[in-house]
Amino acid sequence: MKIVVMGDEDTIVGFKLAGVHEAYEFDLSDLSVERARNKLKELVERDDIGVILITERLAQKIGELPDVNLPIILQIPDKFGSLYGEELLKEIVRRAIGVEIKR
Repeated sequence: MKIVVMGDEDTIVGFKLAGVHEAYEFDLSDLSVERARNKLKELVERDDIGVILITERLAQKIGELPDVNLPIILQIPDKFGSLYGEELLKEIVRRAIGVEIKR
């Protein structure tokens, strides 16, 4: 199964250097976001894709992500950091494992 990344230029370059199978660069312009929507639909339909990593900002612009079991679609922060912040991540962990993370 392949890992695919969708996001901005800096994110894509980093993942390419790390050896990701496929990487697709999109900016946040309307045309590029529409291209990203179409690419995401195409990737979800492929049988050889196991994980799709998409930057949070691009995912937010795309809107609703496909609700599928496979491939797994994960939102990742870009070079500017997470849109959702530390508090949301703590809440997700608390719900998932029942333990609150403290600094």
